[in-house]
Amino acid sequence: MRMRLLVIGGIAIAASSLLAAGAPDGTRWWSYVEFLASDKLEGRNTGSEGHRKAAEFVAAQFERDGLRPAGTQGYIQPVKFNTLQLDESDSSLTLEGSGKEQQLKLGEDAIIGTRVAPAPSVEAGLFFVGYGLRAPDNNYDDFAGLDTKGKIAVYIGGAPGSMPSALAAHYQSAGQRWVTLKSAGMIGLRKKRPITINAAP
Repeated sequence: MRMRLLVIGGIAIAASSLLAAGAPDGTRWWSYVEFLASDKLEGRNTGSEGHRKAAEFVAAQFERDGLRPAGTQGYIQPVKFNTLQLDESDSSLTLEGSGKEQQLKLGEDAIIGTRVAPAPSVEAGLFFVGYGLRAPDNNYDDFAGLDTKGKIAVYIGGAPGSMPSALAAHYQSAGQRWVTLKSAGMIGLRKKRPITINAAP
């Protein structure tokens, strides 16, 4: 048995026992795109009315095609999200160098990332690591010979032109880059313009 799973925001829509029907014609396919991208759904933000309508629309198409529901609530499978919200009024960033301090304005000079729960307080040195990439398949390592433990990485977005595009896309993805930085002992990152600082506890 095969299963089809479509995730729209925080809802997964699941159906099993796919029919062996031929591919739908272009007109039918395009009508799906037009509806799901229409202004009526107001962007389909997670938890919004437009999001609910989109999920119900897809579920109705599954039912019309004779697919059996495989979710916990018919075709619907709720998916939990953990959300983080930063209180900017109680947060600050300061750069210190040559005995001088520079206060950064959140939202303009810098962003405190919430991919991970930010540490209550971080005091660490900044360390420039080029692109901040380590790609063994391409014999490329920006961290070779560097002592970066406990530092915040300063890196340039992108990848060297000599790296194949498929590898570059993989290694510079946010998730993979963070894995690389952590493996180098780094505790946060700062991308040159705009500045984003993610500092883990």
